[in-house]
Amino acid sequence: MIVDEPQVQCPFCRGFMPGWLSRYPGKACTLCERPLLLVPSASSVRHRSILSALDVAKVIMLPVMAGATISFGFGRLGIDGFAQIVAASLLAWGMIDVWDGTAGLKTGIDKVKKQIRRGAVARRMSVAKTIFGLFSINVGGLGLLVA
Repeated sequence: MIVDEPQVQCPFCRGFMPGWLSRYPGKACTLCERPLLLVPSASSVRHRSILSALDVAKVIMLPVMAGATISFGFGRLGIDGFAQIVAASLLAWGMIDVWDGTAGLKTGIDKVKKQIRRGAVARRMSVAKTIFGLFSINVGGLGLLVA
């Protein structure tokens, strides 16, 4: 998404919203209420891109889990350290899912992969995301307490 346009498109719901008038790098979409980030574009120095903060957080967690698994497999990370990283990741993913699910319940817009759902179907998916997120938070919190 190039921000220099008067109307920018949300990368989550694909809805048009007013231009990025704030000087802060974070903003919520006016339609789906998902958090968005304004980051420098890789292709041009003048342009900036808009990314979904929820998607960025999930993508950042993948190499963390992969690195922990590889380190554990090679014996560089002990069982306690691996359990703590897995529990913290579950806690983070749970918070992301709860945020996404509650936003979907409020707005009636949900996205899984590239498919955007609206209305009752989106609310059912949002309920499932919220329940799964709460379960993940509980398991992650218990894992951190035990480890």
